[in-house]
Amino acid sequence: MQSAQYLSLDKLLGTLLLLISISFLFTSSKERVSALIFYDRSEIWYSDVGKMQSGWLENVLHVKDIKVKRFPIDSPYVTKDPNILFYEGTRGMQFIPEPIVWRAKAEKEATWWIGSNEEALLDGYGKSKVGFRYSNAQFSFNKVLYRGFTFDTQPFYVTPINPESSSVLISAENNKGDSSPILLKSKNLFFMASNPFLGIDRKRYMALCDAIARYLGVPEQPRPLGLIRLEDVHPMYDIPRLKAVIDLLEKRDIPFSIAVIPIFVDPSKGINVKLTDDVELISVLKEAQMHGAQIFIHGLTHQFSGESAVGYEFWDNKIQAPFPGRITLEQLEGRIKEAKEIISAAGLKIDGWETPHYMAPPILYKALKAEGIKTIYERMLLTDEVQFDNPLIVHQMLIYPSTYNGMYWIPEDFGYDGYNFTQKTVYNELRKNKAFSRGVASFFFHPYLGRGKLDALLNSAERDNVLFVSIKRLLKFYRINTN
Repeated sequence: MQSAQYLSLDKLLGTLLLLISISFLFTSSKERVSALIFYDRSEIWYSDVGKMQSGWLENVLHVKDIKVKRFPIDSPYVTKDPNILFYEGTRGMQFIPEPIVWRAKAEKEATWWIGSNEEALLDGYGKSKVGFRYSNAQFSFNKVLYRGFTFDTQPFYVTPINPESSSVLISAENNKGDSSPILLKSKNLFFMASNPFLGIDRKRYMALCDAIARYLGVPEQPRPLGLIRLEDVHPMYDIPRLKAVIDLLEKRDIPFSIAVIPIFVDPSKGINVKLTDDVELISVLKEAQMHGAQIFIHGLTHQFSGESAVGYEFWDNKIQAPFPGRITLEQLEGRIKEAKEIISAAGLKIDGWETPHYMAPPILYKALKAEGIKTIYERMLLTDEVQFDNPLIVHQMLIYPSTYNGMYWIPEDFGYDGYNFTQKTVYNELRKNKAFSRGVASFFFHPYLGRGKLDALLNSAERDNVLFVSIKRLLKFYRINTN
């Protein structure tokens, strides 16, 4: 009996060891992909541009569950060799630490070299061949070529490159017939010869986003996915026009969201009306939500001193800085909390937040998370110091969903056409999805423009085979994880 008992214990221990081994292997295989981003700590127009743009890269990578760390190029760091390394530069002739250059040339792990200092990569540290070479000249280009599509852009400069044994993913072209690669791939090295974050047209940036998504394995959608949001709905809104637009969307079985301003203010007329005072609007919103519409808080009043839905709530557009009275965490939390309370008191479910005019200090996103907001739906401002007349891009725009500060981040990449709304403009915008096939056609529409103009937009989308989806379904398509 004793020997039999010992044998059973041995078997039990063996089984436990086997299970532990299997669990270890499973855990190891599920280990998160890691990425390091090194950036230039240069300041342009009083803004830390390199830090801001490296933040853009981090947000783009969050379309997948990737553990990202960022370091200034001149700071010491201690970490394991990452699965993916990014170098993002804004200045030429900058010293690049040898380990980064060696890693880029090793051809074993993926390295993305973006923006500048190609001489360090191609000529430095032994002058090993990387699959392409460049000249010292620079040419101006005004077109971006990606996946068989040509996009007109504002003029930008690129150092001409001979791809040699590299494959060209993105190219530049001008009216003189000159052309040059923008993004090349040489084994595990991706080299971008142009800073994609500059220029208001954003086509280089969007092409880079799509290229990164392809590299990360984000699935290509068989049909372009579409999102539509009804904008600036508030108490005292034109209810007949709002209902007509909602009826059209429901008739066409198109999911949509509504950006709601809880308090409408017009100081010039002495108006201050809460959503809870507008019974008719509440009824319309409740019925829309019963049919699947999602409600996003669009600020508290969407104004500071003027009329709601016109002015900024958290940003002084004259001096390009946050309003002095709206910048503390407590003040921001207070306005978010009041907006939530009003919408909840109206009997409506809150699905997330959209910042008025997309302009607020980055501290806003800490306040949103503290107040339990789980989803943001917008373009994001990642710096407090902005000037509209400089070539920096103000907002980061996503072409696919991602995460930020533990919240879901829903893209809005097409804007809207407003009073200049034309079917031709809409068609040209929707055409982007045929090239950026990992992206989403996401735009907003003001219901006061009327049912007819929305119908024209939807007809254009239908011809382009756009599949409109709910935000919940969109997140499932991309398998976004906020953990």
